[in-house]
Amino acid sequence: MDSQPSAPRTHPLRPYSVSPSLDQWSADSLTANPTASTSAHPVPPSLRIPATNRYESSVGELPDAAPALPNAGSMLRAFVTSSLLSFTGVAMVQPFEVGKTLAQVQWVPREGVEPFIGFEMPEEVDEELVEIEDENEAEAYFEDLHNAAAPSFKPPTQLPPRPTSPSGYLQRAGVNDEVFGTRPEWIMPIVVQGGVWDMIKAVGRWKGEGWASLWKGQLTTCVLDALSTTVQPFFLSLSVALVPASSFTALPLIYSPKPGPLLLLSTLSHTLATLLLSPLDLVRTRLIVQSAQPQHRKYKNPINALRTIIEEEGGLWNTYFHPNLFFPALLEGILRPLIHLSTPLIISRYLHIEPETSPVTFGLAELVLGTAGLLVTIPIETVRKRLQIQSRAAFVRAGRAGGVGRPWRTCVETRPAPYAGIVEAVYRILTEETGKIPRRRRRRRSSAAPGTPGAPPMTNEEKEDLATAGLGASGGLRQLYRGFGMGVGANIVVFLLGLVAGGEEASGWAEM
Repeated sequence: MDSQPSAPRTHPLRPYSVSPSLDQWSADSLTANPTASTSAHPVPPSLRIPATNRYESSVGELPDAAPALPNAGSMLRAFVTSSLLSFTGVAMVQPFEVGKTLAQVQWVPREGVEPFIGFEMPEEVDEELVEIEDENEAEAYFEDLHNAAAPSFKPPTQLPPRPTSPSGYLQRAGVNDEVFGTRPEWIMPIVVQGGVWDMIKAVGRWKGEGWASLWKGQLTTCVLDALSTTVQPFFLSLSVALVPASSFTALPLIYSPKPGPLLLLSTLSHTLATLLLSPLDLVRTRLIVQSAQPQHRKYKNPINALRTIIEEEGGLWNTYFHPNLFFPALLEGILRPLIHLSTPLIISRYLHIEPETSPVTFGLAELVLGTAGLLVTIPIETVRKRLQIQSRAAFVRAGRAGGVGRPWRTCVETRPAPYAGIVEAVYRILTEETGKIPRRRRRRRSSAAPGTPGAPPMTNEEKEDLATAGLGASGGLRQLYRGFGMGVGANIVVFLLGLVAGGEEASGWAEM
C-alpha cells in the first residue's frame, strides 16, 4: 500500500495550533511553498501573522544597518522645528541688536558744529565783478573765503551749551520742514549717556516707537542667519575641493600642522558669504533705523525694501558694488572671521596654552583677545551701518518723496550731509561728535537767615552750573565705539558657558 504524507496533527486542548510533520520542515518545501503548513488547516484571519517582518523597523535602528532615507514628513518637521528655534533665538537677541544699531548710527554733534554741516560754498564769482584796490582788501577777501570754507570744528566760546530735557536728552535743533515744522515727530530725543541698554529703554518708552520696535528687522535677521550658515560651508567645501588634498588634514584647525591654507580658505568663504548677502544686511539696517510710525514708514517689509532700494538707488549692481557698500562689507567680511578663527591658533602656538590641559587659562586668553578684536571690528561695523543708511538717490537724501516710495525718515537723528567714504566717516565722527552731554550741577542755597553778615542773598530761582564734558577727541571716539560694552558682555557670557558646558558646546554663542 502506497504511503501518503501524514496530515498535521492537532492537540485536543489547542485546536487552532497546528503541528506540521517532519517533511514539511525541509528547506525545499519551505522555499517552494511557504504556506504549505497552513494550506490543509487554514488559520482564522484574526490569528494570521502578517507577511512582513516585524523586526524590519528595528533593523534600521541598529548601528551597522544602512540608514533609511528620511521621508517628506520627517524633513518638514525637522525644518519647522529648526526654524522655530532660530526664530526664538533671534527674538531673544534682536532688542540688543536694535539698540546697538540705533546707538551706532545716531549723530550727536558738538556745540557749534551743527550749523556748518551741509554748508555749501557760494558759486564762483566772476573775476571782473570783484575789484580789489589794495593789499588790505585782498587779505580781507581771502580771509573771508578761508573762514567760509573751513569746517569750523572748534565750538565758538560765546555760544551757550545745547539745552537738555529734564530726562537728560539733548534737545534737537530745528530742522526746516515744509509740512511738520521745526520739530519732526518721527525723530526721538538723542540718547548719549549710557550704552545699548539705555537706548533700548529709550526706544521702548518713547511714544513714537514703543516696545514692539525692539523687534524691527527680526524676520530679515532670521533669513540672513539661515543663509549665512548654509552659504559659507558651501563656499568652504567648494574652495577646499579646488586645492590638493595633501594640503589639509582631518584634524581641527588648532591641531593642524599647517593651518595656514585652511585658515585662508575659511576666511575667504566667510568673505564671499558676507559679500553675497550684503543686500540683506543693508535691508536689515534700513528696517531697524526707519521710523516705526505708519505715516513715516518708507519700507513695508523686507521684499518691498529690497525692491525699493534697487529701483531708486541705481539697480542691483549699485547695491553690491557701490564703494560705500562694497568696501565696508569687504573689510568686515575679512577682519571679523580672521580674528575669530586665528584667536585659538595664537593662544596655542604662541602662548603655548592648550584647552585640554588649561581650560580656564585658555578661556581667559580667548576673552582678552576677543575683546581686543572688538577694538578693530566695532568701528568698521559703525561706519558700515552709517554708510548703509545713506541713500544714493538725490530726492531721498533731500527728504522728499519720489521714485517708488516715501521720503526716508529715521527714528534717530542722522548726519544731514552724507559721508564720502570710510576714511571720511571716521574723521567726521572723531571731530564732529561728542559722547557726553552738558550735565546740570545745582548749587546749594545757603541756609543762613536773611540779614546775616556775609550771607548770600536768598533767591527763589535755583542757580545751575552747566559744565560741558566730552568736547575733545575722546567724545567722538566714544561715538565710534558704541556697542563695545555689549560685545565685552557677550564675550564674558561665552567664557562662562565654556566653563560650564565646554568649549565646543559654547562656541555657537561666540557670534551673539
